[in-house]
Amino acid sequence: MPTHQERVAQTEKAIMSALVAVGKAKPLNQITISDLTRTSGISRGTFYLHYLDKDDLVTKMEAALTTEFQHRLDGGIEGTMNPQDFTAGRPYPVIDQIVALVAANRALLAFLFGPNGDPGFVALLTDKLQTAILGELYRVKGTPTFRRDLPQPYALSLVTNAIMAVVRTWLAGEDRLPPAELAQVIMRALYLSPYDMLGITQRGTSN
Repeated sequence: MPTHQERVAQTEKAIMSALVAVGKAKPLNQITISDLTRTSGISRGTFYLHYLDKDDLVTKMEAALTTEFQHRLDGGIEGTMNPQDFTAGRPYPVIDQIVALVAANRALLAFLFGPNGDPGFVALLTDKLQTAILGELYRVKGTPTFRRDLPQPYALSLVTNAIMAVVRTWLAGEDRLPPAELAQVIMRALYLSPYDMLGITQRGTSN
């Protein structure tokens, strides 16, 4: 017989699954508690035992993901920015950590990152990633600055988007690219130039 904690976890999982299912057809700001209870088969009374309202559900859900994201950044960012890892074919630990989190929550994050999701949540994660990058850059160089011939906001955006764009593409797609290969794609996006990605050599011929 399931314990109380197991029943709570099962109920919350059912509500999250319902949120994702309803979110395929309705924007987050239009989803109602009735949508969630009808889809999950859980009564309104049971829903209110877990959450005050839909906003409370979303707040707690996103807070848990944000906390875990920050934890993985804190634990994996040190040692990043070593080109030898790329040449050796090793993804940075922080990239492996981010990919593992995304893979473990793929359906939910696909909804939150998608057109019916929460742009504010995506912006928050992007901001935390940028803060972590600047912090590690300061640790490595003694200053959180990029190369001088590239405006700093643009440089930071390019580095961050190299990661976030790959993640968003993976979440939006139906492919089953394994997490380990996704981490490798992110590493290539960080290190290869556009010409490298296009397969164009310096002589203009394709590889």
